[in-house]
Amino acid sequence: MNYFAGVSVPVFSLRSDDSFGIGEFNDLKKLADWCVLAGLKLIQILPVNDTTTDGGWGDSYPYKSMSTKALHPIYLNLEKVGTLNDENERLRFKEKKKELNAKEFVDYPAVFKAKMEYLRKIFERQDDFKDFYGFLQYHCDKQFTEAVDYLHCKGIMLKGDLPIGVNRDSDDVKQNPRLFNLDMETGAPPDAFAAEGQNWGFPTYNWEEMTKDGFAWWRGRVKWFEKYFDALRIDHILGFFRIWEIPKGSPNASFGHYSPADPVRWEIEGRDRLSRIFGSSKLLICGEDLGMVAPCVPGVMRELGILSLEVQRMPKNSGRPFSDPRENPYLSVDTTGTHDMPTIRGWWEEDRELSARFYHEMLHHDDGAPYFCEPFICKEIIEQHMRSASQWVIIPIQDYIAMDGDLRWDCTWEEQINKPADPSHRWKYRMHQSLEQLLGDEKLNMTIKKLRSHQLNTK
Repeated sequence: MNYFAGVSVPVFSLRSDDSFGIGEFNDLKKLADWCVLAGLKLIQILPVNDTTTDGGWGDSYPYKSMSTKALHPIYLNLEKVGTLNDENERLRFKEKKKELNAKEFVDYPAVFKAKMEYLRKIFERQDDFKDFYGFLQYHCDKQFTEAVDYLHCKGIMLKGDLPIGVNRDSDDVKQNPRLFNLDMETGAPPDAFAAEGQNWGFPTYNWEEMTKDGFAWWRGRVKWFEKYFDALRIDHILGFFRIWEIPKGSPNASFGHYSPADPVRWEIEGRDRLSRIFGSSKLLICGEDLGMVAPCVPGVMRELGILSLEVQRMPKNSGRPFSDPRENPYLSVDTTGTHDMPTIRGWWEEDRELSARFYHEMLHHDDGAPYFCEPFICKEIIEQHMRSASQWVIIPIQDYIAMDGDLRWDCTWEEQINKPADPSHRWKYRMHQSLEQLLGDEKLNMTIKKLRSHQLNTK
């Protein structure tokens, strides 16, 4: 059996000398160069679909796509689109780039405003496109495709993220209203992530209507992903079996219910939908199956060859505080955490009693657990994951960097990408370290490469 390792990081979180206050498609090339040095084979990113409504903080939410087949122009490298003719204008944008790149986080509204102003100026002086949005999408496709081709030349796979929902004001809903229940909203029931549940604001799907044309809308989405990606994470795969449906206008998500309500239908409908939508795809299909999982889900995923997600601190055996990565199923992705969770260091500081128990029971130390998650602890945790039985081990970039005491950021809690309990959360995390720094950090790169050798030599 083959085993592989990769890194997960949102595109918007990448930092480089070339970008403009936010990670860009072009930055994936330097990330791929780093992966080669570190011995990694895959890059996993969050959705990169266009989320634009008003250019404000609400648009920073990457799962709120306004079109399932459009890329976000905020990830464009401006100079690759064109150069401004006026020298004063060039100097002004050069200063703006310097200002935005100096910030510790992504200032989404400021970045979006500046980039759109620049791109509009380039658009107005060209004659090939009459429509500004068409102009933007042409360059998005060109730059993203160029980055993907570069990854493939380096032997690096790209894993995308397929959101479970779409914005109710999206082009998809406007063009196909019959496919959605516009009086309902999608979310999740109360759980460890959010005491009142989560309301994502997306309309639920009219599955009965979707069945009539063989899930053509869904199959079109998968076809779009195949253009850019090698692997695919299905966000909230549980939604294909049953969804937490909340009447529009409810005070919070706890007023919702499962649809369908009959558990007998879950397995039948989940298998049918997943097999017909993803069964013929050439992509490696992975499912995000965390949380309150219906008993039928794991069996259907195994039957269809869909990789599960295994997180050590969220064991699927409820009788244990932690899972042992060596006991993971082969058809799975092992990780230290997701974008909805604190990093290793954040988790360590969150519950001192729990982290001490982990230190003794899982890392087998007999001294007192350090107050902070020191670099040697991060290394031991990642080494444990590299010995996982999973086909893939994909570690968040923050956790890799945490092994280097000189390089890692002191602001531990600023590295958590999303906080599910906060509906107005701003998705603004940006790496404290630049890609150029990572490329030059021989110590960290050799550490990861050696840990990767454990994955290959202990199976």
